[in-house]
Amino acid sequence: MRPLHFWLPLALALTFGCQNQSPGDGTPVLARVGDTVITARDLEARIGPVGRSKYLVEHYSKPEKKRELLESLVQSEALYQEARRLGYDRDPAIKREMVNHMLQKEVDAQVNSQIINDGDVEQYYQAHANEFSRPDQVRFVQIVVKDRNKALKVAAETRALPKGNVEALRALVARDSEDEASRLRGGEVGTIDRNTSTLPKVVVDAAFALAQVHDVSDPVQTERGYTIIVLTQKQPGVSKSLAEAKQEILSRLTSEARQQKRAALTAEIRKRTKIEIDETQLASFTLPLAGPGHPAAGPDKRGPGPAASPPPSPGH
Repeated sequence: MRPLHFWLPLALALTFGCQNQSPGDGTPVLARVGDTVITARDLEARIGPVGRSKYLVEHYSKPEKKRELLESLVQSEALYQEARRLGYDRDPAIKREMVNHMLQKEVDAQVNSQIINDGDVEQYYQAHANEFSRPDQVRFVQIVVKDRNKALKVAAETRALPKGNVEALRALVARDSEDEASRLRGGEVGTIDRNTSTLPKVVVDAAFALAQVHDVSDPVQTERGYTIIVLTQKQPGVSKSLAEAKQEILSRLTSEARQQKRAALTAEIRKRTKIEIDETQLASFTLPLAGPGHPAAGPDKRGPGPAASPPPSPGH
């Protein structure tokens, strides 16, 4: 037999809509479980409007199937009440589940892309134009030396490094690069495009000519000497029209609308809820460091320790 905590999420899901007293709208009461009544409306909600196909309507019109459906609600309600009696509703994981369910019912179900008009989409597109229209970009590490022979030697040593070994590359830059400004940054050059004017054009062209990340260029001659380029990132350009970006923008705006509604709901609930914080106790609280045998430290020589408890959900 499965433990009670296995069935609790199911019980919670099935008992939404059951009432603690008889409804005053004349809805037929089909069963009573303790002080809770299960009505015909609860049975309808259990199936859901989406599932009311002709087949299901005929299926649940059979007396034995109606009883089977009612029995599932009765059993779930009984389990739910027993779970509450045993204090399972005070479990942090159950609290988080209930909070998430409330937010989904009260907020998420009310927010969808249909409430966002074309004007909102266009305004967002214009305000974030660089995200939908961007040229090819690269990042690279540069090693600058003044002598050509040294540059050839450094380029060969750079190619011999294990590809992707950042520490080894930084060490080589620190040892050999004669450009103090970039050497202090490990030779890193920020993201650039082909129109970048802060670097010599021959260096920019050489960087874009490299085909693969970690490729190393031949020494490129500039007014300051010779530059060896190690490509670290390639970002293909983006060019999306408003029509092409519309679905992505709708998704972003819908997500933002959900966040705003959740924040508003949270603020409203906090206003009508009595909340007291003991600032003195809070100030004196210190989080103990994890040590051997402590839940946060994981297993020790004595064997596996207990699983760490999840942090309490907001507001609890």
